[in-house]
Amino acid sequence: MLLLYFSIANILDVAYTDPPNGLCSNNSNYTDNSPFQNNLETVMSSLSSNASVSKIFNTSTGIDPDRVYAQYMCLNYVTHEKCSTCIAAASQDIRTLCPGDKEAVVWEEDCQLRYSNQSFLGSLDVSGNIPQYNAKNISNPEDLSLVVNKTLSGLIKKAAFDPSANMYATEDGPFTNGDSFFSLVQCSTDLSPNDCYKCLEVAIKNVTTCCKSSRGARIFSRSCYLRYELYAFYNSTTESNQTMVTGKGNKSEIWIITISTVASTLLVVAILGSFFYHLAMKTRMRKCKDSFYEIH
Repeated sequence: MLLLYFSIANILDVAYTDPPNGLCSNNSNYTDNSPFQNNLETVMSSLSSNASVSKIFNTSTGIDPDRVYAQYMCLNYVTHEKCSTCIAAASQDIRTLCPGDKEAVVWEEDCQLRYSNQSFLGSLDVSGNIPQYNAKNISNPEDLSLVVNKTLSGLIKKAAFDPSANMYATEDGPFTNGDSFFSLVQCSTDLSPNDCYKCLEVAIKNVTTCCKSSRGARIFSRSCYLRYELYAFYNSTTESNQTMVTGKGNKSEIWIITISTVASTLLVVAILGSFFYHLAMKTRMRKCKDSFYEIH
């Protein structure tokens, strides 16, 4: 378990900084060239390749007590290429920020990565949540607070309980003075819907406590992620286009395979038909020829 004072120190440190942000344990360490370090190196070296095809992934390797459990989560709107790049950076940063620790988590701009010597899959963990706020203040914080609470309250229900959302949801709309409000929530998909909701509910409490006067805020949590801004930090059009392209690509492949299969079948039938036709004609001509010689 990570100590409380360490969590507070990290919160103070990252209040004005950009990722990467790390949270480390100080009560469980490994030594150089130990079985745990070897297992950790094995896991870290394989994660970026998995990120090129999967935006959320968990794995483990080794035998207790040196077994390493690891999980990463990329924000759903980023491309697989960007996810892979982010996880490659995270796998390096987590060891730089937390050298020798058997438990650690790091948050990058587009992803997060954690590992431990204890299994955490499917377990909600909101200890050590790190709030980070936009340095620019807003002139009407009361109005923003109303929008934050109303929008995020509905959004976390959608992410947690709508199966089609897959524990990810975004929403944007007009605010005031020409600004628009953009919000995003996401949970690790190994959580239950109820735990996803609880994680995001705590995240809302975190941002409404720390960041009322700010134009934006985000929460770094082991189990979920929440962010809102008065600018487009994600591209909803790109998200839609990516989904449409994937869908069309799959349909095109199906049609190409179907057409190719039918064409190949027809070609084989035509060749066989032609072969048997010519064979039959040749046999018939031979019979006619034999009959001719017999008559004459």
